[in-house]
Amino acid sequence: LGLQGPNAASAGSMPSVTVSEFQDIIRDSAKSISIVEFSGPRSETAVARLVDGTVFEITGLIDSPSDPRSPLKLAAICRASKIPTKFLNLELAVSSSGSKKKKSYANTRVQEAAAKERERKARMEADEQQRLAELYQMEEAEASKNAAAAASNGQ
Repeated sequence: LGLQGPNAASAGSMPSVTVSEFQDIIRDSAKSISIVEFSGPRSETAVARLVDGTVFEITGLIDSPSDPRSPLKLAAICRASKIPTKFLNLELAVSSSGSKKKKSYANTRVQEAAAKERERKARMEADEQQRLAELYQMEEAEASKNAAAAASNGQ
């Protein structure tokens, strides 16, 4: 049947409301709805989560460009009421296709320049470490001179 949402297995035991009843709920108390998740091949399965943790299914969704019961019309109503929506199949498709494409389009000159830049940064870091070590040695030598001078002046 395609990918289903996280609550698809328990959808039969979930309480359900029709699209028009859900629109009434949105009109009366939109702030009590935390998120609406759409799943299924054509996003025809919708699950609403309330702020208190209650979960219910929205039934009667029809995949049609002109019907007011379409998933996209319901998503638009939710967006107008500032209710977050989540299309699970769409997010899954986007996340899985993004991880496959790791090809670098940089040409060889760009790759060589990046390698030289890394080498330059490594040299600068090594030079800085050496400078700090020499500075530390100089400070120690000066401190021992001052201690010796103080000891000889103290006698």
